[in-house]
Amino acid sequence: MTLPVLRWSELSTRDRLLALQRPVPSRAVNVAEDVARIVHDVRVHGDATLFALTEKFDGATLSSLRVSQEEWDSAESEVSLDARDALAVAVANVRRFHEAQRFVPIEMETSPGVLCERIERPLRAVGLYVPAGSAPLPSAAIMSAVPAQIMGCPVRVLCSPPHRNGRIHPAVLLVARMCGITEVFKVGGAQAIAAMAYGTATIPKVDKVFGPGNAWVTSAKQQVSQDPHGAALDLPAGPSEVLVIADHTARADFVASDLLAQAEHDPRSHVVFVTTSHDLALQVLQQLTTQLGQLSRREIAE
Repeated sequence: MTLPVLRWSELSTRDRLLALQRPVPSRAVNVAEDVARIVHDVRVHGDATLFALTEKFDGATLSSLRVSQEEWDSAESEVSLDARDALAVAVANVRRFHEAQRFVPIEMETSPGVLCERIERPLRAVGLYVPAGSAPLPSAAIMSAVPAQIMGCPVRVLCSPPHRNGRIHPAVLLVARMCGITEVFKVGGAQAIAAMAYGTATIPKVDKVFGPGNAWVTSAKQQVSQDPHGAALDLPAGPSEVLVIADHTARADFVASDLLAQAEHDPRSHVVFVTTSHDLALQVLQQLTTQLGQLSRREIAE
């Protein structure tokens, strides 16, 4: 793989804009209309729509939307020891970071008889969406499940699309177990968001939905958040982007890993590295070449 090292001070205004330009979607799809139909069908027909769309979009014919006890029991043995250790480290690191963000309660009388307070209260029910369209993302489960566990949200529902074999990736289940989540369902896409927002016979209704996803998932989150009977959303997610800024003291292998971790998400991912060191730029290029050779999703990352 050959990438140019661009010297910002030598670029014209046009070339600077081209260097930072985001990828353009490869095709135009009227996502909002498609999603509106899916949301409507889930609200009207509930689980029946979820079964039908899971077969249509994921190629999985399910007898139950809920993860079975057998799937829970086999998940750990299906994940390698190295992967289990890595997940445990990631969960511990994310938990340590979010524990540090807990609010200290504040109570003060700003004027005689006027008491102002700042307090924390957990949301009653949260929906956690974990995408798995082209690859499983246990990291997405960690980033939403850990804060929900720290806050002690009474109801925590996790949805993730199944593979054709009708199972969720075992690494996602392992993360759910590490974070004390027992309500896990095999459903993905806009239909999963609708199911959590409005509830079905099987999937509990939640107050707010968290987690990344594709354009259909994002549109569904936006649509249900605008309905008073739906559920709030965390934020609209777009294609993965990262900007790494580093000087000569940075580790080239760390920089390359951060860039590739986002680049492998999707062909539309956008990654940029800015440095004051020409030598570091060359070292990062070498690391990118080396690490790309170890990635199963090399073609997407490239």
